[in-house]
This record gives sequence, C-alpha cells and structure tokens, in this order.
Amino acid sequence: MMLMFATPAAAATAPATDATGDAAANSVLAPPDKDVEATDPAVVELLQSHELFGTFAADCSRPAAPTNPHVRVSQEPGGMVIEAHDVGLKYTNNLYSVRAARRVAADRLELKVVFVPGTQAEQYQTMELIVGKGTRRTMFNRVDNGPVRVQRGVALANGSRTPLLKKCD
Repeated sequence: MMLMFATPAAAATAPATDATGDAAANSVLAPPDKDVEATDPAVVELLQSHELFGTFAADCSRPAAPTNPHVRVSQEPGGMVIEAHDVGLKYTNNLYSVRAARRVAADRLELKVVFVPGTQAEQYQTMELIVGKGTRRTMFNRVDNGPVRVQRGVALANGSRTPLLKKCD
C-alpha cells in the first residue's frame, strides 16, 4: 500500500519535561525494535484514561476532508495501537503506530509514533496532543532527528492552525 502525506490532522508546544526537568518521567515505552507487534499495555491504559480510542473529527456530521480530518484510534489484533488520519476520498489515510506514550501535563500527552510503519517511507516521530473532555488537538509534531512539522498548534508547511477534534463515537 502506498501512502501519501496529507495535511496534519491536529497539533502547540514542543514536548515538555516534568516539574523536575526529567523528560523521561511518566514514560511508557514499548520495545525499541521496529518489528514491535504489540503496544505496551500501559500505553493502552494511558490512552483509555483520556478516552482517546474511537473516531474524532472537527465536525462529525460532515465527511472527512483536509479541512475536516477524521482520526480513528484503535487497538488492533495483537495489541498494536493504530491512528488512521482520514482526510477524504481523494487521499490515502496517514497511518501511525503508537509505540510509546507519556503524560507531560494533566491535559497533554506525548506520543512516540511510527508514521507508515513497515514501509520504505517509515518515519519515527514525536507528537504532542492537548486532550480533554472528548477532544484532542495536535500541538507538536517532529520527525525524530528531523524537521518540526507542527509547533504551537500550527502546521508549519502552510501556516494553518491544527483543528480541535471532537469525539464522534
């Protein structure tokens, strides 16, 4: 399957450290190998505690489009957590495998993800979400050892604000 880049679904500040300055505090890390088939159960628990499984969109009553992305977060057979960003029929979904997660503030989570896992285009990335009461927004996204794509909730490629996504189901 060939995947294409699309407008980021969501994203506002660089990953934070905890009150002690320790960036690794509250970390939940899956094994570092690329062939990880399951996500650490603590990652699943953290995402469940913030009600992040299901489908999110800016407007759930409208179809997926670049201006109305639908983000589906699911735990697949074998335990892997997958995020699929649907931006409409003319585009291929952006797929992310969540390999690690940690709480960086009461309303912020940092995710370590693999973009298009198992393909030649595979990239390790860091995302930061602001979450709360059935909503999520991507505030930061950076390719590991590479460019920042989203900073302070703005997609740097086009200067647009990332949308606040509401839970649809």
